Amino acid sequence: MTGFQFQMDVSGLSRSQQAIANYIAGALQRIPYCTDEEIAEKVGVSTATVSRFWRAIGYQNLKDFKKALQQAGQSGQATPARKMEHILNKVEHIEADIVGELIEIASSNLAETAKRVERGQFVGASEALHAARKIYLHGGGAASFLTELLAFRLERIGLETQRLAASGSELLEGLMHAGSEDCVVLFGFVKRTPELTVLLDHRREAGYRTVLITDLLLSDMLEESDYVLQLDRGKLEGFHSMTAPVAIVEALTVAVTQRRGREGMDKLEKLHALRKRYAAQLPK
Repeated sequence: MTGFQFQMDVSGLSRSQQAIANYIAGALQRIPYCTDEEIAEKVGVSTATVSRFWRAIGYQNLKDFKKALQQAGQSGQATPARKMEHILNKVEHIEADIVGELIEIASSNLAETAKRVERGQFVGASEALHAARKIYLHGGGAASFLTELLAFRLERIGLETQRLAASGSELLEGLMHAGSEDCVVLFGFVKRTPELTVLLDHRREAGYRTVLITDLLLSDMLEESDYVLQLDRGKLEGFHSMTAPVAIVEALTVAVTQRRGREGMDKLEKLHALRKRYAAQLPK
């Protein structure tokens, strides 16, 4: 998410205005071609609410926002191709140090993430995972591998996990079993999806706790989740690195292992013993 349009006092926005902001963050490349009426229809609010939104974030109207968007060079740059073009423009020559450039970007993301993650929220999230009867994991698109990584790490220390379907009604097949003793981890990047909405809505009935890992700085999901870990993946129009999300997954794993104490270490030692015993049949 870029700083240019969303540096504001979040507490001054209504829930409807936050919904508008979320929609714009996820559809920035289409905004230059939208009208207030079209945005209102997409978000499910009135046209008057959209009109008031522009003034709330410091613009006279949609036209004024489009002008600022164009001047900032944001317009039309948030597609996957544009994001890759953004990084390729920084390494124009074959001889360019692509490794160095990507590591520099990742380092910047990590440094910003270290500032954004509230330590109290992190502690609460690790405790929720440690105490859960079962941990459900949801991540769509590029985030799907994060659910695999977190499940792999947590299962090693004796926690039970289940990956929920990334999209569609199949998500409900696993969610139907989640209850008050469970925890659901949600990876929510760029925008709020229908699946994230369902997962956060159903918690009211099922009673499970939620841990939201997100790069959104402004979203009503932040208030609806029990614990929120905010991180940085780069600017909206730029290359989105997954370095920071992986770092958060690894940090959670270490924190949960620490909380489990001897029990967690015993599981790891048992794994080591099994590997040693069957090394000939199942080489690493």
